[in-house]
Amino acid sequence: MSTAPNESLLGLGDKLLEIDEGKFRQVVGLLEHMGDHPDVLRTFSMIRPRLAELRPKRRPTLKRLFCEPFEDLFDPVLPGEKTPVNTIERAVINHLWPLVEGQLGSEALAAFAAQQREATDAGNAAAPAELAEAFWAAAAEAVRTVALLLETGRLTEAMDLRISPERMRAVQDIATALAIAPALADLKRALAPKPLAKLHQDHLDEVQAIGRRLAKADGHALKVFVLVAAARLADPSLLLGALWHMDFGQKPADRAALFAELSGSVVSHIEERARAMGEGKPGAADRLAVADLAAGLVASLDATRNAMEVSRRSEFDQRLKQVRGAVHEMVRTQLLAGAETDILGTVETAVGKDGVKQAENHARALRKCATIADSLGLRTELRQVTDKTVSALTGAAQQVLGGSQQATAADPRAGYAAIRMIELISGPVEANRILGEILDRGRPL
Repeated sequence: MSTAPNESLLGLGDKLLEIDEGKFRQVVGLLEHMGDHPDVLRTFSMIRPRLAELRPKRRPTLKRLFCEPFEDLFDPVLPGEKTPVNTIERAVINHLWPLVEGQLGSEALAAFAAQQREATDAGNAAAPAELAEAFWAAAAEAVRTVALLLETGRLTEAMDLRISPERMRAVQDIATALAIAPALADLKRALAPKPLAKLHQDHLDEVQAIGRRLAKADGHALKVFVLVAAARLADPSLLLGALWHMDFGQKPADRAALFAELSGSVVSHIEERARAMGEGKPGAADRLAVADLAAGLVASLDATRNAMEVSRRSEFDQRLKQVRGAVHEMVRTQLLAGAETDILGTVETAVGKDGVKQAENHARALRKCATIADSLGLRTELRQVTDKTVSALTGAAQQVLGGSQQATAADPRAGYAAIRMIELISGPVEANRILGEILDRGRPL
């Protein structure tokens, strides 16, 4: 049931993103007691980035319990968060949940809600396993029924959302995730904390053991299981590299089909990341972020290529080559081009803190590029840019710190700022060597 929304509270709008943390948590609590009114849902959608950042304690609800098995597949909220290989739109959940409630019936919903309240009153943050598993099983059957009705066009008007093939796929994935929810709970415990930066052998052993249980029952269940596993990693391609060696007890043809499906999804995911990055025209403040994204994409490309080589699959070679070419061009135009001018100009004009930070980020970005230059075929070009930039910075430092009459009258901070940039580009050993030579030449005999 939903109650009429508090107009003054909902009228705060964007101000909810700016109020202090204590008041924000109070407002979240008040909004939760208003139910699922459309205005309340819109307000939650608007403040979701801050919810993800602060993670205030939320009131347990059946809808939240419903989402728990597949929440890793939601589209990201915070900037910089990686999008899962196969996403589920939050809009699909908001429109699907009322239909699921209708299938479950008010009597069953009331019984589940009463059990959830009892657990909350007893001090349990999470629903008891027996309640959760019973609810997920019932919800899975309800979503399967809704999916069938949507396919025949009998619920499309009630869904009140355009049903594209992707959204239909999402509804079917939700039904499967709910049906295998206990296995997904085990998977989340195995691949924690999220996002997992590296897969160790004990992680792989647990993923394989859980996956073998699912493979005996349903091939689609195993696919959803693998997608959730990939979503819990900092880089989904890490799982792709390990997947070929995993034994889920499948027939060879089924194993190859699962690998091919995940491969296609991972490659599409990499392409989308590269496309989004290429569309941006970052200013200097974004240089380091661009370098980080480029390094992440190259790592994904290398891991995916290695997995393809092991599996002897070549159907994605051209697409991976095109992505690598796009990353090459982005690094060349956004990081290497103009580096000397941007960094040296900041040192010479002594701009404010923001300008210095931008230049420092550009210098750091050049150093990070050294880790991916070979993979992108940019080794020579990067060396030319860094050598030229370091040479210009050395000259600027010499003019200020070299001991000449002109240098004595100059502000030494500009010289040390130039040395700082050299340190960020070439490392402390090289910076100290250059500074030592400058000071030694400037000392009287």
